[in-house]
Amino acid sequence: MDSFFAGTFFSIFQAILKVFLIASVAGFMTYRKIFTEEFIDGLSVLVVRVFLPLQMFASILTSFDPGAQAYWWAVPLVAMAFAFTGLLFSALFFARNIKEKKSLFPLSGMQNAVYLALPIGEFAFRDQFPEFSLICFLVLMGLNPVMWSVGKMIITTGGNDGSLFNKIVTPPLVASLTGIILVLTGAAPYVPDIVVDASAMLGNATVPVATFILGATLVMSIRKIPPFWDTFRIVFIKFVILPGLTILALYFLKTGEQYPLLAQVLILQSATAPATAHILMVRTYGGDIGKVGGITFVSYLVCLFAIPFWLMVWSLI
Repeated sequence: MDSFFAGTFFSIFQAILKVFLIASVAGFMTYRKIFTEEFIDGLSVLVVRVFLPLQMFASILTSFDPGAQAYWWAVPLVAMAFAFTGLLFSALFFARNIKEKKSLFPLSGMQNAVYLALPIGEFAFRDQFPEFSLICFLVLMGLNPVMWSVGKMIITTGGNDGSLFNKIVTPPLVASLTGIILVLTGAAPYVPDIVVDASAMLGNATVPVATFILGATLVMSIRKIPPFWDTFRIVFIKFVILPGLTILALYFLKTGEQYPLLAQVLILQSATAPATAHILMVRTYGGDIGKVGGITFVSYLVCLFAIPFWLMVWSLI
């Protein structure tokens, strides 16, 4: 058990270390005016409106196979439950000033489902990594529509969106729903390979560019960490309440007996740091980048310990 905890902690540390290494480079370049904040904002627009939608579209068409897992339909629903549970508890914890604090709510239940989770899985679940990555993808498939509609509307000021429709309907949302519909209706094979390949080629820029933007924002947010009580409430919901409820649900549903890896991945997901997409949203559509970036920075540090702790609790149960 000690070796499992140490191995999981080491894998998480490696994954987050990559983020902070990029953060230091991005932050230094921004500090030295090699790249301005306006340039980082421009990159965010490019990622949100071009790279990320194309990546989602290509990934769904090439990776989503409904026949591969019997439980595939349940995982996106669980991901949606993560998101709405976080929003619900945030509303309860900030009941006295919901309007003022609502931009923090998505940070409590909408996690970094893939880019932080996959490096952890490569180390901690190496022998089962193909199935591990598939489950992470299914989590993302359920999380993205919520995050890029309701989450985006809550966390941003909306910029020049105007109507409610434009606030909810975003390029990543349209791309993910289009891909899912094409697969489920059996129309995906009829999409020309050149379209999928071109989408994947441009979409491959998403992870490195988004990580650079995240790094620059985290460095700039170190001095802007929100008040302790705001940070504590979001972190408590994200790393205590959500994983605790996840473990209780998995235990009473006996998920670990039938699908042990699925149970472990869902626990890991429930204790993962907030999604990189929140930074992209705020930079693209407006919002309080100091609060969002500051809590994200703290969350990356907390999840170093939260993920191995909750996996250890589950192994004891």
